[in-house]
Amino acid sequence: MKRCLPIILVLLLAAPAIAQEPALTNQPVRFRAVDVLVDSRGKPLAAYQLEVSARKGTVKIVGIEGGEHPAFKDPPFYDPKAMQHERVIIAAFSTAKAERLPRGRTRVATIHVQVTGEEQPQYRVKCQAAASLEGEKIPVTASLEERRAK
Repeated sequence: MKRCLPIILVLLLAAPAIAQEPALTNQPVRFRAVDVLVDSRGKPLAAYQLEVSARKGTVKIVGIEGGEHPAFKDPPFYDPKAMQHERVIIAAFSTAKAERLPRGRTRVATIHVQVTGEEQPQYRVKCQAAASLEGEKIPVTASLEERRAK
């Protein structure tokens, strides 16, 4: 134990020098929720894959939650590593019967972001795939809406 004591003391004394201080900035930081909407144009939506990104502004994705319809209430699949940047691909599917799938416009997910700076962010969503229960490709329109603070 006596031999370990000097090593422990050195590590404890060196820890503050080794630890990194968080980056301080004078830029304002705010958090926003961005709803991801898909309009399946009346067809039952069973699966989707979307790319969501920030085109403008300093944005960091900090969380992803599921949608409003029971078929997509769980968070979609995504790459946590990619989420650490301003872009993420999300995807989900449901094996529910057609009558239990959303038709028309529905919120399939919500992306939570941290915005740094004064610039108002602009977002982009690109639909990479959407399908019916039978796996047939269906045309959809995807859009994003930033929630307004209440």
